[in-house]
Amino acid sequence: MSFVSLIASNLTINVVGGGLVLLGLVLLVTTLAFWRSAVEDSTVLAPLEVMADRKFARADETKRLAMLNLVRPDNAEPIVHHVSPAMLMREPVSEPEKPFVDTFAHDDDAVDVVPSFIDPLLHQQNIQEQ
Repeated sequence: MSFVSLIASNLTINVVGGGLVLLGLVLLVTTLAFWRSAVEDSTVLAPLEVMADRKFARADETKRLAMLNLVRPDNAEPIVHHVSPAMLMREPVSEPEKPFVDTFAHDDDAVDVVPSFIDPLLHQQNIQEQ
């Protein structure tokens, strides 16, 4: 290997490596800018986070109300009652099932007159039945 090709290969490796480091720095800056621009959840949504917790699901009604009122915003009125899970699991009233009405006329005897070149197996079955 000549001295010129050795320098050229080292230069190529250095340029590619430098480009990858520069790309990594650009991605890092972009990620940090994205994280800083993210909006925090509103305090109004705090009760939803509490309701998703296992402690909330296992607590009795009074403890649930206390947990919800604890995270509500300062200017919000406290919750005095909460919807019980039994009310949430109630099934809706369903409509009676409507009977099926076929709007197309069907002729069941039309199968007997199918030519044999269209369906040879059906023609063979009709011959065996006779």
